[in-house]
Amino acid sequence: MMQHTAEICNCSTCGIDTNHIVVLVRKTSAFKGEKNSKFKEFLQGAIKSWFLGAFIASMDEFSRHRIGEKCGKDIED
Repeated sequence: MMQHTAEICNCSTCGIDTNHIVVLVRKTSAFKGEKNSKFKEFLQGAIKSWFLGAFIASMDEFSRHRIGEKCGKDIED
């Protein structure tokens, strides 16, 4: 089950205030396709969480998208 929230904001395509669904999408790894990529991701996450804190480090792994319910336009925040 995917969790999402909804918010009302102005849609540039529709030109009116409409409902938008907010979805968090995991960013692709900077180490994708490299040797020992899982270990490198682990080290990067451990160092980030040590400096920034666990919550902020984990939120850095996601990008926020708003999708218009009427037009379907995807806006990355």
